[in-house]
Amino acid sequence: MGFVLAVLLASAIQVRVTTVDGVTSDVDLVRVTDLGIQIDSGGNPMTLAFDDLLSVTRTDPPSITSPTMRVELVSGSRVAVSGVTSDGDTATLVLREQEPLNIPIKEIRWLRFRGSSPTVDPQWLGMVDKPRTTDVLVVRRAGDSLDEVEGIVKSMTAKAVTIDLDGEDLPAPIDKLEGVLFANSSRDAKQGKLLIEDTTGSRWKATSITAGKDDSLLISLADGVTHQLPLSQLRMIESTGSVQFLAPEMPAESSFEANAKIGLNNQLANQWFGAKSDDDRDIVLHADSFVEYRLDGQFSTILGTVLFDPSVAAGGNCSMKVLLDGKVVWDQTFDVSDSKPRGYELPIGSSKRVRFEVKSAGDGDLGDTLRVRQPRLVK
Repeated sequence: MGFVLAVLLASAIQVRVTTVDGVTSDVDLVRVTDLGIQIDSGGNPMTLAFDDLLSVTRTDPPSITSPTMRVELVSGSRVAVSGVTSDGDTATLVLREQEPLNIPIKEIRWLRFRGSSPTVDPQWLGMVDKPRTTDVLVVRRAGDSLDEVEGIVKSMTAKAVTIDLDGEDLPAPIDKLEGVLFANSSRDAKQGKLLIEDTTGSRWKATSITAGKDDSLLISLADGVTHQLPLSQLRMIESTGSVQFLAPEMPAESSFEANAKIGLNNQLANQWFGAKSDDDRDIVLHADSFVEYRLDGQFSTILGTVLFDPSVAAGGNCSMKVLLDGKVVWDQTFDVSDSKPRGYELPIGSSKRVRFEVKSAGDGDLGDTLRVRQPRLVK
């Protein structure tokens, strides 16, 4: 008989378990092994294999204040950290009431020092999805505007990020920074099909989980990175696909209406000039048009960036709105003279539809073509 590593909880955790066949039960999580979880329902213990589980959600999570700083890994994990240090090719993420995570710098997509802000978020999120070949310090200026400073990050401490700028090492005080975008920002990595949330606010995208040491789960991330998560800090495990891109999906509805008569009926005009999917990743829309997609309730957040399409050389102003069930939840005005993208990251809640809508600012629709870059739903 093979040896099965197991973690026996000092006291059972109350969880709601949903299996892949749709059965939901409120039970006690008693033990975790390499093969699955052992639960107890009214004195009846049983073991459920990981492959049979859709989700395990804690029903009595402790109240813990989440750290402000966030680190996103190339593999999709978003980690709440109390601090970050680095020297050379390795960074150390300081986690609240967890072991520090030592990780190669190449596995970090970005680091944000400050919390979410309605004024700054669209600028930050627009920068995050921008392909880049070098590291970038994002500096917060007066008036909550963000600027990019390109260079090579040499080291990070609790007080400063040192960057190589044209051969000279310059320390940038963290209190002047919004964050750091690493050269790997646009690198894609295989994302795990397991989503694990902990009580400090981290969301781990794991390729597998097994029993760890000292009442913990061993979370395996992409590219061989592992982390020990104390079971006392487990909030949720979900086993399913974690990202869905909208561009390849069939729209529920779309429409195009030209500002001037073009001699085409509405159906043909929409066919020629309506929303188009580009490479199953982006959606291109001309003013005035919209495209709407159904939401199936399996995802928690919609995110992406919006910018003028690269084909646009001249034009005026236009606006992009994102609507959930007909309610405007994101509204930005774009000027062709300003090429900076704007990003959005919006909770879906119970919404059934999402709409992207482009409208001219009344100065004609010449050049009013926006690209919604990688609109996607995430767990």
